[in-house]
Amino acid sequence: MNKVKGVGPHQLLNQAKGLLAQNDDVAFIARESSSITLATVREGKSPSVLIINGFLSQDDEEVSDWLSVVDELYPQNKVIHVRWNAGNLTEMALDDGIVAGGVSGDKGAGKLLAAAKLARSITPAGIAALVGGVVADKVIGHWKKSFNETLHVGHDLSTAIQDDESLHGCILFGHSLGARVIRHTLNNLDANKVKACYMLAGAVSAEAEQWTSILDKHTEIRLVNCYGDNDYILKGGYRAGTLFNHTPAGLIEIESHNIKQIMNLDVSAFASGHTSYKNEKVGRELAGIFSQLTFNKKLELGLRP
Repeated sequence: MNKVKGVGPHQLLNQAKGLLAQNDDVAFIARESSSITLATVREGKSPSVLIINGFLSQDDEEVSDWLSVVDELYPQNKVIHVRWNAGNLTEMALDDGIVAGGVSGDKGAGKLLAAAKLARSITPAGIAALVGGVVADKVIGHWKKSFNETLHVGHDLSTAIQDDESLHGCILFGHSLGARVIRHTLNNLDANKVKACYMLAGAVSAEAEQWTSILDKHTEIRLVNCYGDNDYILKGGYRAGTLFNHTPAGLIEIESHNIKQIMNLDVSAFASGHTSYKNEKVGRELAGIFSQLTFNKKLELGLRP
C-alpha cells in the first residue's frame, strides 16, 4: 500500500477527524448572488424533473448518467440540471497539492486516473492514505466545502421553485450531497410545491427527527430513498466520524412509520458503490416496482399510468 511519505494512515485519519469534528451545517448567511444555475437538459411535459449532483460526481455538467435513471421513469418529462459547486473528481485531482508532482503529461494523467478510481470506491481519508502525495486536509476540505454549500443551494433552489409556477409540483432527484440539498430545499419551501423526491446514496441523516417536520409540512410529497450496502464512502466516513454525525440515508431506511409518504428501497444489487447509483439497472428496478402500484399511487409520484 502506497502511503504519504512520513505520514501513517492513523495520522491521516486523526487529521481528517480534527477537520470535521463537528460536521454540522454552518450558520447560514444569505449571499447577493445565487449559488445555483438551472440548465435545461431537454424540453418536455410537466412536471419538470430537477436533477442534483453530489460530491464526487465525474463532472459538474455531466448528466447522461442521470438520464439513464430518469428516462426509465419520466421519459417524456422536461429535465433541468441544478448546477452547483458540489466538487468533482477532476477538481479534486487538479487542486494544487492533491496529486504530487502535478497532473501534466502521461504521469500526471495516470495520477489523475488513480485519484479518480480511488475516490469512486473508498473514503476521502482512505484516498489520502493510499495515493502517494495526497494531502488529507485538501481532500477532506473539499467535502467540508461542499457539505456547507448545500445550505445555500437548498435556500436558492427553494426560492427558484417558489417563484416559478412552472416548477410547482416538480420532481427532485438528488445523489450524495444532492440529497442533502433536497432536505434543505424542502425545509425552506412552502408546503406542497414539490410532488416527489428521489434520493440516491443520500449523504443526509436517516433519523426520524430530521424528516418529521418536513413531512408534516409537505403532506402531499412522496419521498423515495434508494440506499445500499456497497457504499464504502458513506460507510467509512460514518464509522470513522469524518463525514457524518448521523447515519446517512444512503445506508439504511429513513426512520419513519409514515409509509404513505416514504418509500425505502434497497438497491444494493444494482449499485456497486457510492457513485454507481445512476445507471439503467437502478432505473429499471424502480420502474418495475412502480409498475405494480395502483393508478392513484402512480399519480402521486408524477408517473404516467
